[in-house]
Amino acid sequence: MANLVDLRDKKLKFIREQYIYKLEYFKTSNMSIDTLCYKKDDFIRKENIPFAQLPKQLKKIVKPN
Repeated sequence: MANLVDLRDKKLKFIREQYIYKLEYFKTSNMSIDTLCYKKDDFIRKENIPFAQLPKQLKKIVKPN
């Protein structure tokens, strides 16, 4: 059972509160997503967010099973 899914090749991203979140890895063991956070083109930080906070259209692409 793989507990880490690489999402970098899919180039998935979403915008929340003027920040762009680019999805890196999906951790199935704890249902979280590692993201890179940008403001415009400037890298701000790495952030881990719960799968439940993804927009609905991304949840359809990044399925937990």
